[in-house]
Amino acid sequence: MQVIEQFTQGKTGDESLNEDKIVVDEHFIGVIDGVTSRRGQMLQGMTIGRFASETIASEIIRLPRQIEARQAIDHLTERLKSISETVAASENKGFGDTLRRPACALVMYSRYRREIWRVADPTFMINGLANTKSFLQEENWAQLRRAYICSRLAKGDSEDSLRDNDPTWELLSPMMGEFKVFTNYDGPFGYGVINGTRVPDAHVEIFNASHATEIVLASDGYPYVASTLEETEKILQYVVTQDPLMYRLYPQVKGVKPGYVSFDDRTYIRFIP
Repeated sequence: MQVIEQFTQGKTGDESLNEDKIVVDEHFIGVIDGVTSRRGQMLQGMTIGRFASETIASEIIRLPRQIEARQAIDHLTERLKSISETVAASENKGFGDTLRRPACALVMYSRYRREIWRVADPTFMINGLANTKSFLQEENWAQLRRAYICSRLAKGDSEDSLRDNDPTWELLSPMMGEFKVFTNYDGPFGYGVINGTRVPDAHVEIFNASHATEIVLASDGYPYVASTLEETEKILQYVVTQDPLMYRLYPQVKGVKPGYVSFDDRTYIRFIP
């Protein structure tokens, strides 16, 4: 496999807080997107999103080259569960209401299987054709946030004031908390994530890449994934410059905080399989 270009950057600009991770070895290439804790929860001196991505990255390079997708996801799930529980116990922490389990999204390529495997919503591209995924509930939250922002603007608030003190978290937080029940749920509104609980078969996606001459893997920190990093970055920069509140051009559940470089961590890798 030959990497053509790769890039990752955290939303804050501080790489120690970047919860995305790239993995490249002889048999696998992957992009891992750690799930951010809105409460700023930590394990081993890292945010729990970064803890998840670091842990999964270190385990991917240990996978047997011929492993199948279902086996790989089960192994990564079990290792994240075991390692995070051991670390939490050593720090006198327990998972539940006070500490959320570390979690991440994943997209990866298996050279031996010539397949792309995905859990959750990263994007991949084969020979210039993108495959994207989104969750209905997040789209609805983003539209609700957009409506609320528009209502505040209609009342006389400015975009700058709303960005400095975004009030929408209080609006969305109760729903997000209720909907966590759909994590790794095999039913309506269910979605997959690697967090130490079993990922249902329906949320382990397997795509044939035997015909691929070029592949792109990317996290969901990009509004649009193009066939080159330059073009992908150009589109992102336009969006965050023109709409830093992230409610008009590419509605999101959060905007670009003052001092941040983007609305989310982002990762892109393009390679020849």
